[in-house]
Amino acid sequence: MRLFAKARALLMLLLSFVWDLFASTGTVARIVLSPRIGVRPAILVMPTKLQKPWAVAMLAYFTSLTPGSTCLHVSEDRQTLHLHILDLHDADATIAKFRRLYERRIAELEA
Repeated sequence: MRLFAKARALLMLLLSFVWDLFASTGTVARIVLSPRIGVRPAILVMPTKLQKPWAVAMLAYFTSLTPGSTCLHVSEDRQTLHLHILDLHDADATIAKFRRLYERRIAELEA
């Protein structure tokens, strides 16, 4: 049963990534093709509860692979990610999105 739960978590993680990839690509394309660029780039500090080095690395990779965001730095204790966001409207909502799409599923794989 545990293997099934991990396989399901991995599948959901990959589906979440693909969905976010398409949505983010559309957002970035709209920004690039807009006649007036009105973006609000920002550095966002995202705490994480992930414990294992590979889990934190996966979170950093998934945030970096998503168009419009990249992981700039992971703290020495692996408890904080510093993310560059191309167009930040709401820091809390952005963190919640990354937690919902990626961190939650990675935590299921980590358990």
